[in-house]
Amino acid sequence: MKFSRFDSQTLAEKGIDAEVPDPITGEPSGLILTLLGADSKVYQAGLEEILSRNKARGINTLRQEDLCELFARCTTGWKGAEEDDGSEVKFSQEAAKEKYLKLPYLATFVGNFITTRKNYFPKP
Repeated sequence: MKFSRFDSQTLAEKGIDAEVPDPITGEPSGLILTLLGADSKVYQAGLEEILSRNKARGINTLRQEDLCELFARCTTGWKGAEEDDGSEVKFSQEAAKEKYLKLPYLATFVGNFITTRKNYFPKP
């Protein structure tokens, strides 16, 4: 087998689209997030920076806010994001962090997706 078959880093660096399932039905929701993976330089540098910053503050753990910041750094765009009134939500990493902080289901989806290497292998 070719070693390239084991490459999760290429797609982790490029990012892939992930459709968030509806939390009740599990059906596609129409919200598509473009996510870098845990093997990306953005994720690795972000995690190192957050851990270092927390250590300097005497914090020895990752807080929910830290995780949402890291997930937002790994989010490079979205499609189908709307407010309750139907208005489009423009993408920014700050907007992503805000949504992840307010919506634990969304943050959990993103965290699980980003850290599941299987998502970042080319499909046969």
